[in-house]
Amino acid sequence: MGKWLERQVAVSACLALALAAGAADTIVVPTSQGVETFLVESSAASRAAAQRVNADRVGKDGLRPPPTPGYELTSKVVVRATRDAVNAALAKSRTPMAASAVEGSPRFVSLDAATIADAAALANRLREAGFKDAAVDVRRPRPLRSIPTDPGLAQQWHLINTAMPVADVNVEGAWNLGYTGQGVTIGILEGGFQSSHEDLSANYNSTASQSGGSATSHGTACAGVAAAVGNNNKGGVGAAFNAKVSQQVFGTESQTATALGFRNDLNWIKSNSWGPTDGGFVASISGVELNAIQTAIASGRDGRGTIFTWAAGNGGSVDRVDYDGYASSRYVVSVGAIGDEDSQAYYNELGSAHLVVAPSDGNSRSIYTTDVMGSGGYSSGNYTSDFGGTSSACPLGAGVVALMLEANPNLSWRDVQQVLIRSARRCDASDPLWVQNGAGYWVNYKYGFGAIDASAAVGLARTWRNVKAESTETSGLREVDTAIPDNNSTGVAGTATIAADFSIETVEVVLNVTHPFVGDLQITLTGPSGKSSVLATKRNDPTDNYSGFVFTSRRHFGENAKGTWTLAIADRAAQDAGVWVDWQLNVFGTPGCLADFNGDGFVNGNDYDEFADAFDRALPEADLNNDGFVNGDDSDEFASAFDVGC
Repeated sequence: MGKWLERQVAVSACLALALAAGAADTIVVPTSQGVETFLVESSAASRAAAQRVNADRVGKDGLRPPPTPGYELTSKVVVRATRDAVNAALAKSRTPMAASAVEGSPRFVSLDAATIADAAALANRLREAGFKDAAVDVRRPRPLRSIPTDPGLAQQWHLINTAMPVADVNVEGAWNLGYTGQGVTIGILEGGFQSSHEDLSANYNSTASQSGGSATSHGTACAGVAAAVGNNNKGGVGAAFNAKVSQQVFGTESQTATALGFRNDLNWIKSNSWGPTDGGFVASISGVELNAIQTAIASGRDGRGTIFTWAAGNGGSVDRVDYDGYASSRYVVSVGAIGDEDSQAYYNELGSAHLVVAPSDGNSRSIYTTDVMGSGGYSSGNYTSDFGGTSSACPLGAGVVALMLEANPNLSWRDVQQVLIRSARRCDASDPLWVQNGAGYWVNYKYGFGAIDASAAVGLARTWRNVKAESTETSGLREVDTAIPDNNSTGVAGTATIAADFSIETVEVVLNVTHPFVGDLQITLTGPSGKSSVLATKRNDPTDNYSGFVFTSRRHFGENAKGTWTLAIADRAAQDAGVWVDWQLNVFGTPGCLADFNGDGFVNGNDYDEFADAFDRALPEADLNNDGFVNGDDSDEFASAFDVGC
């Protein structure tokens, strides 16, 4: 607790005792806001806690608000005038004091009286003498407008974890910068939510919403995690408590495709806390749904792309996000889960497609959020303290993205992923699965690139320079037509070469294998850097064949695409055997010519000047080697690239 806050607690306690004993003074004080009446512990003191009497604030209902606490009166008077003018007036009235300049505000001076009562009298005399802006210096309640006051916030450890401060989404810094999701709409895509809920209705965007659906507890809880209303003295708050929420209703594959594509001019983000059964089975996304997402990526938000956050799945050790064609898509932000102790939630899946994780239940505490009013869904009231899973982590991620888009609406869908990766925090830092990839980024099969850090993400988003147009390279179809040895850990391998030189964002493997039990197969992709991505492990999945299934890895982010890639497939169980038919490698990323710093297609003095400016200001884009620092290594790398050209 800071010294000022300690003092405020102490003086407020004294005032409370004085009020209880009937010993407080009532005093009328000229202030900068007019003439106000206060209850003060002692008007004979030079400084004292006070409560404002609100007789002038009677509402239409005839009720007068109770006194407002949090004020402090002083014996200082502040006057808008020159020192000479005030001193002349004081001399004329034979008042033995002199005016002093107010530092930093040259048009005002101050005077020190002996007591609060004396200061009030002096301010009145100066006003009568023509100094209309004479006022007692008052300290007013100044709650941080960005930090909500809702009663349930104390239970929302995922936002502010007082027991283990590192293990939350670190949203306070973003709120303190003034980012609360204003101007952003988050679509909650599932069966529906209670839009009339007391803690959601003020943020409900009916124009951006589909009709139909039903008020489910799950959907209502998700909407609350993302954007429950702040500062309404009800329940808790969402991560983006001033964002709007809309309803998008899933159903059949075509109905879901329609929801994915609905009003993406208004819905900047769509949160998806659903997916295939978490049993370790391969599940492809349907063509109609994939096309809807691709269309939204290309045309949503005026071409910047709708942001899709997706729950990474609750299959724990039996499943991997890699088998889920929805959450593993390169177009989405897959969000896994950690608990309140900063370690893996027991249900959190592993995978190479993981992007980030966010706080949810799974260690000691669950998530407090909205529930269908009076339904007894997760709880018996309008709120629940028992929500969780990646279902909760996903809308929390969506709320953070809303803060980022408020800070910088120009971010594309790829920029959002870049910022989340670069700003992620290495949670559970002692976990042995943390490794550095070929570009120096820490990555973990449990956590992707780490825990979402809202303050860091917003800070980076504010100054982020959009990445260049996407580079795409493919190996083309690689025919193999080779038997996979049964129950053999060595297996078979194939290679593909990428000739283009650029920085990787995501890698896809499109695989065709005929096999009666794909759960026997371990599949590993190794890049030119020598770093690997496990795409599938041995499990109890009796699915027949991989037929054009798309595996996605994000673990090679920042590495150079150029070089030879190796895909290895091994059959780790007896009885069932198969044939590797063919495969294709697709690599997506950012053009890698460092010398063309401004991306205009030319290497010239403009690039040198712009890099020098970014370097001097330590902007993120000057971190050319992606090591998290702007230093001489980046300067040397740019100089070398500039000499060579593109």
